Amino acid sequence: MKSSASRLPLLVVTILCATGAELFLKRGAAATPADAGPLHVLASGWTWVGIALYIGSFVSWLQLLRRMPLNLAYALMSVVQALVPLGCWYFLGEHIAPTRWLGISCVLAGVAVLAGPAMQAEERL
Repeated sequence: MKSSASRLPLLVVTILCATGAELFLKRGAAATPADAGPLHVLASGWTWVGIALYIGSFVSWLQLLRRMPLNLAYALMSVVQALVPLGCWYFLGEHIAPTRWLGISCVLAGVAVLAGPAMQAEERL
């Protein structure tokens, strides 16, 4: 296994691509009239950017799995569960309820608690 420092950029790319994909797909879906057929969302450029980011996320995820144990990689990807709502709030103007803010805080705290010791343990292997 490679050191944490060499895996970190790949982890960040995977997380940002997955988060961006969700935000762009939301924009693409919102740009489509409600009475349009389901395939009309494919006419939106936002949708295609989201699809490209999903593909980028998939490719980087596969590369990450070559360098990191699945149990650690999957746990660290939980950051996406916090970044998507934060992105929706910041970029799309969506409201986040106080209980959701609490949940986001718990997810980020959990990843922080897990990440440091787990990555140090991996480097010792």
